[in-house]
Amino acid sequence: MSIAIRTATSKEMTKCKNVVRLLTKGREFDENMLTVDWTKARIIPNVSYTFLPKEKGVKGYRVPIAGTVSELLLPENVKDDVVILYIHGGGFVSGSASASRAYCSMLASFSGYRVISAEYRLSPENTFPDGIEDCYNILRVIRKKYPDSKLVLAGESAGGNLSLALALKARDRGRRSIAAILSHSPVVDFTGVLDRTQHEIDDFTVKEGFQEPMRIAYAGDADPTNPYISPLYGDFSNFPPVFLTCDYNETLYADSMAIYKKCRDAKTPVKMVQMRGAFHAFATMGTRTPETERILIENISFIEEHLHK
Repeated sequence: MSIAIRTATSKEMTKCKNVVRLLTKGREFDENMLTVDWTKARIIPNVSYTFLPKEKGVKGYRVPIAGTVSELLLPENVKDDVVILYIHGGGFVSGSASASRAYCSMLASFSGYRVISAEYRLSPENTFPDGIEDCYNILRVIRKKYPDSKLVLAGESAGGNLSLALALKARDRGRRSIAAILSHSPVVDFTGVLDRTQHEIDDFTVKEGFQEPMRIAYAGDADPTNPYISPLYGDFSNFPPVFLTCDYNETLYADSMAIYKKCRDAKTPVKMVQMRGAFHAFATMGTRTPETERILIENISFIEEHLHK
């Protein structure tokens, strides 16, 4: 169990940060979330991210799975011992499998594993439990199609929430085939019990005041203490190993720290990277920077370390 604190210094990371700042301008997650028409607002970033370059040697396919049209990223000389289920972020109101294609192709290329990028129903058109049920049904199909493969769950932001919540749900239903979880900048509490003001915040994506409108958009009238909504309330004993990343000054820093402490207290293997000078969910941007490439390599080592335990 360890926390690594690093500083982003590369020109590539600075460029990435500027691009993300531009793409999120006017579409921040804040107290005004409920006034945004997300059916229109999600179009520009979703399309823009599809233009990020895909890794050479990785083939991408749109695949019907569990009532969704998700994506399969297939590397050359694919290894069959693991399938990675990736769950995109976007505040539960935006994002898509195609927008995550560049990062998922990197994940497939570096690991040699199949990556299935989940498409799931978005809010506010669809509220809990629709999104997590889509992800759970995709997980079930993967288990049937690849019965000899272990599963790794990965995701960023809202997808980081869903990867943790899905692992809780799978464990509670007796499914023990998840080898590891890669959760990047997850949001894990919608009740207000976490104090996110005790740390210096510099975040242009997730801003103060986001919690209540995001809760309403995503969870509706459901109890926010439900661990499948707020994983902070989950039991992390007998849980898969977790690799966390966050930006040191992002709004959801407290969320990542809370899950780190929950895992540590439950004696669940956990590793964390905190990056200064990056941005929310930087690790899954889908462009090569020295900082994100290092984390990607560490993610794969983490999976392999825990694969057969």
